[in-house]
Amino acid sequence: MSSFMETFYPAAEKGGCKSLEDGGQAKACSLPEVASLVELTLIGSMTKEQAVLAADPYSIGAMLREPEAVLAQPEDLGAPERLLIWSDEARSLKMMAENVAYPLEQSDLLSGTEGLLLLQEDRWLGSGHLKELFEEWALQYDSDRYGSASQPSIALRERLLYRWKGHMETMLYHLDEGTLSVALVSGIDMPWAHAQEPAYLADLRDIQLEALFRASLACYRQGMEHRLEILVPYPVYMEEWNDMHDLIEKVAEETLCHQRRAVSYSIGALVQTDIHPGFAADLARCADLIVLDSSGMSCAERSWSAEGVEGFETLVECIRKVRPQLPLRVSGLMHADNLPSIYRVHVKEVGVLPETIPAFRLAAAQWELREQGRSKKIVL
Repeated sequence: MSSFMETFYPAAEKGGCKSLEDGGQAKACSLPEVASLVELTLIGSMTKEQAVLAADPYSIGAMLREPEAVLAQPEDLGAPERLLIWSDEARSLKMMAENVAYPLEQSDLLSGTEGLLLLQEDRWLGSGHLKELFEEWALQYDSDRYGSASQPSIALRERLLYRWKGHMETMLYHLDEGTLSVALVSGIDMPWAHAQEPAYLADLRDIQLEALFRASLACYRQGMEHRLEILVPYPVYMEEWNDMHDLIEKVAEETLCHQRRAVSYSIGALVQTDIHPGFAADLARCADLIVLDSSGMSCAERSWSAEGVEGFETLVECIRKVRPQLPLRVSGLMHADNLPSIYRVHVKEVGVLPETIPAFRLAAAQWELREQGRSKKIVL
């Protein structure tokens, strides 16, 4: 028995393992230790909840990426995945995989998640497999090179639309009827001077929306039903929000026609956490959901500052006053230590990067189990 297991589960101890209320000073940080937890659970010496509480969330991802295959026993290799499945059973917080790499080479990247959250399609266009085609299409809007009177090529548009549809269809295929949340391109992450010109953005968003709706309709015809969320990125005034909302509805009607009911979608807003609370409240009155982008206040090395937490809580409070049941999601999370702030304001959905999903799955389950233990203790 390892030194970890002797600490957590002494051989001479009678009456079982540590209670749920225990802070769990000993944490399983290696593959053999996690495998020991799983084995003890399977033979009935400890509960699933106790096993989840005894594992280190910041080590679980490394175990999955580098499973120590040379040293590990064959039966150990599936232990981290089994432990994460148990954590999912104990967790109510919903998670979405944010900005996953395309193509999805590993389907298990989405394990434990509700779907995909794609907020950086601008960056993907400039670096993904559509890069050359997209740049050729984008150059049509370079007035210095082609003149302001040049007309966009219909052939280029159709080629870009077809390839973008294939990209979206692949993403939907991997979702297994989950949720796909996509932000409209904003031009912010594109290097060209014309990237934020109205005509350029309007045409690119039109192509993006048509590709998205066509991909969803194609999946529906294959027997797959998904829920789409289309996010208006970082609106600065209500007129902008209304214009984008009308564009989404217009493209949906023109693309789907009589099959519009076959595709279920909602329209939300993607905003920074430093947005003015009053404007956020205005958006809450008409949006189907709001995604709060916390990337500006997040850091992989440390949790949010006290000032950032205070501003975040004030923002959520303003939104809740207008529409208490409006779905809220926090994206851009990098550190599991921020979870208490999420739970404190009763946000039930988060978006996290694929490499941090295992840590968040386990840490969230541990938080909820400890809260349940505290509640039971108070009642008693």
